[in-house]
Amino acid sequence: SEKMSYRIVLIHGFHRSYKDMEPLEQNLKSLGYKVENLNFPLTFPDIKFSKEMLKKFLLDLKYGGMIEKEEIVLIGYGLGGKLIEETLKDEEVDGIVDKIILIAAPLRDSVVHRRLKRVFPLLDTIFKPLRVLGKGKKFEVKNPKIEIGVIIGTETEGIFSSWLGEFNDGLLNSKECMLDSAKDTLLIPLVHEEIHKKMGTAKYINNFISKGRFRID
Repeated sequence: SEKMSYRIVLIHGFHRSYKDMEPLEQNLKSLGYKVENLNFPLTFPDIKFSKEMLKKFLLDLKYGGMIEKEEIVLIGYGLGGKLIEETLKDEEVDGIVDKIILIAAPLRDSVVHRRLKRVFPLLDTIFKPLRVLGKGKKFEVKNPKIEIGVIIGTETEGIFSSWLGEFNDGLLNSKECMLDSAKDTLLIPLVHEEIHKKMGTAKYINNFISKGRFRID
């Protein structure tokens, strides 16, 4: 089937593991996709270690048994989005990835990160992956051929929601997840903890992969 010509790679977020992405993995497999669900040390070690792992994975795909016709789709949740960005800065992986989908991903510094750092100045020293967030850091993928889809939650809950302005998912406000160069952006009323786990989200992803947009009328 047409879906077998895609290889989806799931990239979890900060302080999580592949287990957090298992619902999305199962949902996408049930829609007929080949899915790889990767695991990274995204809690304490510097993000460069995760970056090397993802780079090696992509190079292995390129040089080992990846059928030429397969399109590679990276899906990053939360800080996994920044891991994708960091990895694609490496020229060696240029031309491997066809599509990127960012789910509830902070693409610049986040209000919660900034505020927590005031209270805990050592935050980024302990949780080193968070260093990729920061003043003036703008999400950028150089290769214009890569199609980027962005999924943002607008349903709020939890202790940080009062910091975050009108539209937020309980951890990030919508602006922090917006990307001008995105091919399509989907706002859905789900909270940060749930947005990647719902079957509906997998169906929107299926639309984006096959039709280039999340909502099909």
